[in-house]
Amino acid sequence: MSRNQIGRLAIARASQKGRRRRPVTFGLQLKGHPDPKLIQRALTEVARQHAALRTYFPSTSAYGWAQCVDKEHVAWTVEVLDMCEIPEKERWAAREHANRSLHKPFDPEQFPLFRGHLIREETDDWELAVSVDHAIFDGASVQVFLEDLADAYWRLIVEPADTHVAQIYDQSEFSEYEHEWLAGPEAAAAFDYWKNIWTDFGPFPATRLPVQSGRTGVGAEWKAVFPAQQVRERQRSFPHGHLSLSALAASAVVTALRDVTGQHESGLLYPSSRRYFEGSERMIGYLNNRVLLRVETPATDDFPKIADRTRTAMLESLEHDMMPFEVLLERLAPQVPDRSPKDPYVHLNVATTQPPPTFPGLQVRSFWPQEATAFKDLPWISVDLDIDGECMVLQAGYSTARLAHETVAELMNRVLAYLTGPEK
Repeated sequence: MSRNQIGRLAIARASQKGRRRRPVTFGLQLKGHPDPKLIQRALTEVARQHAALRTYFPSTSAYGWAQCVDKEHVAWTVEVLDMCEIPEKERWAAREHANRSLHKPFDPEQFPLFRGHLIREETDDWELAVSVDHAIFDGASVQVFLEDLADAYWRLIVEPADTHVAQIYDQSEFSEYEHEWLAGPEAAAAFDYWKNIWTDFGPFPATRLPVQSGRTGVGAEWKAVFPAQQVRERQRSFPHGHLSLSALAASAVVTALRDVTGQHESGLLYPSSRRYFEGSERMIGYLNNRVLLRVETPATDDFPKIADRTRTAMLESLEHDMMPFEVLLERLAPQVPDRSPKDPYVHLNVATTQPPPTFPGLQVRSFWPQEATAFKDLPWISVDLDIDGECMVLQAGYSTARLAHETVAELMNRVLAYLTGPEK
């Protein structure tokens, strides 16, 4: 197990069932006539191909926390729901039940830590939704999963009797790589770097936004869609050169935080995939890391100056992002083991929507099934910037038990203005 996996599992075991983190959910919209049995077989092949999907964490295991099921004993059963066969007045309830089941947190001690459903909406409109526990699956695993699923589906059509499983990917190889790295000089240098960054600041940089307390909150979302060209022009407008999309988004967030709160030093957390050794780019598992960004944001500096400083800070942090966040928590911040700081922090994710994989005879679109209460218990603001063709989508998910709608709207409108600039 990786060190970040161990930390996530410890939180899951210490939490009551209702506080377990929600799984990773994603899916495909299929137009045509997919074969449900073939899809189930293809899903099973992907689970057999990746050891992470065959892993669970029985507390009574004689082999430690993680146990991997033999690939021959794995079968992925998908709930198939045909709306065409359900009376119209009962369809909404049926879909809600399927959606709640999809998003239900997993018990890490029970195998399997994956599930899915296949819903037929109309004669040739289908929806395949998949849910995987976050302890064995990170965001970078989604595209790998979908591509391997499409490959397996194709193989089963061409050679239905073929029982050959494609190359096996074992996350334990990453865990071994991480263990060896932690024992080396690079880890010592990385620790010294992060100790300096975390001191009096980390691990969860306070937004200092007005916090609501004593309220029963719900999950809420702020969202804006705008032309990607506006951002591309903004990226080219800086005197110090072209700014990457990640650096621009981070600069916009920390500057907006300064504007709203008046703080002269801002920060956020962002993910790193850590797929550094050969073969890991095709590996499904929980390999990712959380990286702390700390940036000075004095009131006298304009946005280009802060953007330049943010880019430098990001480049420096990425030189040391192999250091597991959980190791830093254990050594530098043991007083916050529950990961629930009083003041919300920002978690930023920047992604480019990948084209969906090709399934023979089907039109395919990717989608992200989301439950209305997904952000209900978040101790952070989830800020996501996604580029999809000629459009960009900026979203913020948060809990109204902590933050008011007006507060988040003020912050995110400023973020949007910095992204699309130039400054007025």
